[in-house]
Formats: sequence, C-alpha cells, structure tokens
Amino acid sequence: MLGWVRLQTGVQEGSPGQLIARHGPQAHVCAHSCLGGACRPCSDAELLLAACTSDFVIHGIIHAVAHDVDLQESVITVMAARVLRQTLPLFGRRGSGEEGLTSIRTPLRCGVHPGPGTFLFMGWSRFGEAWLGCAPRFQEFRRVYEAARTAHLHPCEVALH
Repeated sequence: MLGWVRLQTGVQEGSPGQLIARHGPQAHVCAHSCLGGACRPCSDAELLLAACTSDFVIHGIIHAVAHDVDLQESVITVMAARVLRQTLPLFGRRGSGEEGLTSIRTPLRCGVHPGPGTFLFMGWSRFGEAWLGCAPRFQEFRRVYEAARTAHLHPCEVALH
C-alpha cells in the first residue's frame, strides 16, 4: 500500500512518525542535501531553490521503498508521471512494463517510507545515481510556487502543467 513519506531524524524524536505529525501532513521531505546532512522538512525557500538548482525535478508517486542496511541507503522507486527537468539523462523509458519507474536514493537514517499522493522529487546526481534533496507533496509545492510567483519572488520558472 502506498503511504506518505515520513522522516525519522537521528535526534531523539520519539516514534518514527512524530516528525511528520508535528509538522502536519503537508510537511516537505528534505533529505541529506539540505543543511549539512540533516533529515528534516524543507522550508518554502529551500523548495523554491531546489526546483531551480536540482539536477532533476520529477512529478510522481512512490511505488515502493527498499532499505539497504549494509549500504545505509534507502531506494525509493518512483512512478514518474512527468520529468520536469533533468541536467543528465538519469530518467528515461527503460522498456515495456517499466516505463516511468525510476530509483532515487536517500540515506537510511532519513527513515523514508512509502506514502500516498503525488510528490515533486528534487535532487542531485552522484556518479550516475539520483539522490533525493526535497520531496514536497505536489499540491503543496504548487501552493508555495504560486504564492512566490504572485509576490514576484520566484527564483525561476517551473512548468507545473
């Protein structure tokens, strides 16, 4: 079953879902790339900057999450509805039955779990692999982006439609 993305920090936070519960269901995921490796929600400003500077921006849903304890990584399998931008050809059609499926990595300590809804996955390429930066819910990112656009504070254009 698809669920929403939850984070578990390395700090004593209590139950694994407490961070999201404290910030509400609209919380954004900010993985290893934001502020020195912290796994925490992204701010609105970080979301807008990530949309402009990330190596990839993908609109999609979480298909599955696998955890590799040996590598200390989680691999998020994403069903990409649309690749909004990519600086390297990380995401493309791989063959029948797998169209739109792609993998994005994140540190295991971030405690990513599958979740329902659509997200905007943004991140960076490291040695040909996609690594998660921020993953807000798509509607939440749209709200933040439109507010910044209305105020003429958006740092770049993002084709959301």
